[in-house]
Amino acid sequence: MILPDELIRQGLLLQDVEIDDLNTYIKLKKACCKRYVDQYYGGWDNRIQTIISKDSFQRLLEIPHFYKILQNDNTIGFFSYKEQEDQISEVALHVSPSFRGKGLKEFFLSHLVSSSKKTHKPVYITVFQSDPWKSLLVDAGFQVYDKSRSHYLMSYNKQHGKGMNDYRNRIYSKSSEADIAFEQD
Repeated sequence: MILPDELIRQGLLLQDVEIDDLNTYIKLKKACCKRYVDQYYGGWDNRIQTIISKDSFQRLLEIPHFYKILQNDNTIGFFSYKEQEDQISEVALHVSPSFRGKGLKEFFLSHLVSSSKKTHKPVYITVFQSDPWKSLLVDAGFQVYDKSRSHYLMSYNKQHGKGMNDYRNRIYSKSSEADIAFEQD
């Protein structure tokens, strides 16, 4: 992935994430997500969130699309997504609050949409319900296909019907696991 000239002129650079980036990842994730965790889960618990962030970081190290965003050798964000055989998922973008509004979200969103069109794979994103990024996603053609207590489940390039797509129906369904797997395909 190559950054456009306008972002390069701002001193930005993408690099693959390394194991040594864990502490920076945890700090940036807190800077980006604390207000949502406070809002939906009753408060940020450093111990619990550190465990969650370490686990997330370790899983993301296994996927080929996990990048740190640098500005003048300072890490200002992380971007990741997993391209599977039939979908693009596990999308995450954490950008330092002081660097928002500089075109990064738009660039990465454009990259995901372009990848979806090129590969004919839907993109799945989970976003906090009160996150303003939801409106950018909708403007780019994403649709909300389900929601949880705290998140919107959104997709691009995927048609969703009624029924088993609703997480409550999947949880409370009397269907066998084979039926659920078939309906989700």
